[in-house]
Amino acid sequence: MSTAAVASPKLTTAVPERIVAAAAELITSQGLRGTSVDDIASAAGCGRATVYRYFPGGRAELLEVTLGEGVDRIFAVCAQVTDHAGSLAEAIAGTINIAVLELSNDAVVQQLLVDEPDTIATLISPMRIEPLFERASEWGAEHFSRFLEPAVAAHVGEWCVRVVTDHLRSPAPIIDITDLSLARTLVDTFLIPTLIPGNIADHLPTTRNH
Repeated sequence: MSTAAVASPKLTTAVPERIVAAAAELITSQGLRGTSVDDIASAAGCGRATVYRYFPGGRAELLEVTLGEGVDRIFAVCAQVTDHAGSLAEAIAGTINIAVLELSNDAVVQQLLVDEPDTIATLISPMRIEPLFERASEWGAEHFSRFLEPAVAAHVGEWCVRVVTDHLRSPAPIIDITDLSLARTLVDTFLIPTLIPGNIADHLPTTRNH
């Protein structure tokens, strides 16, 4: 096969995907503040106007899309762990452990934590993180429901995300849940006792106002 018959990846990949991939690569290598829309357009093989056509919010929107893809991946990996777990404690510990490990391997997240921690702090601030908690509740209701009633399973899903984001905020967490055995200790000590029948109602979150 001649080289002329092999199309360039830039010509075969959909434009929005190229733009997102270029943004992720540039943010990883030079940080969000060091990355301009012109840089992203050049790396994606398109014009500045094309970037804004697909992503009117520019860099900020592209960062959210990039991080959102990472969140989707983490939920999918956690589902595999949870759905194959033999017990509730194993499922919860495995979920928070693998989520933190996935974040530690996310190049964009790690770049931001090192060079622009204020960006991460803003993204997981109380004003911004509520949709993630809601998604975690829905995810928990689906994946922990073989062990718990749906309302309690939803609560556990949100608890998992709260633990993971607290770990992300802290440069030196008291309990390092990248260690699966320590994650299990955390779950056995602080969560499982609250799920004993009769104690559950005291630990369920109040209904949110929408």
